Amino acid sequence: MSDAVFNEQAFYSHLGGDTELGAEILKVYMVDAPARAKALAEALTSDDKDLAVKYSHALKGISATIRANSMALIAERIEQVSRKGDLESARTYMPEVETELEAVLEAVQNYLNK
Repeated sequence: MSDAVFNEQAFYSHLGGDTELGAEILKVYMVDAPARAKALAEALTSDDKDLAVKYSHALKGISATIRANSMALIAERIEQVSRKGDLESARTYMPEVETELEAVLEAVQNYLNK
């Protein structure tokens, strides 16, 4: 599994090797991350700065938790420009969100199916 997408080793190291807890967190991510990304896209479409900040921050946090570092970085960029009110720039990152999230979800699903 690519560390660039989902760093399994760092994730489980942070959890003290608790694979049962890790699996539960990953299952939550599979549902929560797409919902956050969709809500973020809707916030950006409707020019809602506060919700864009909220959902980009949430997506950053849950992605960082599972050590999906690239996804967390993209969400952080969106959060930063959204806080400044630059939703036009924030929208330019959404194709990256979609591509990276798809890769993370695939990697996590493959891991869970082991």
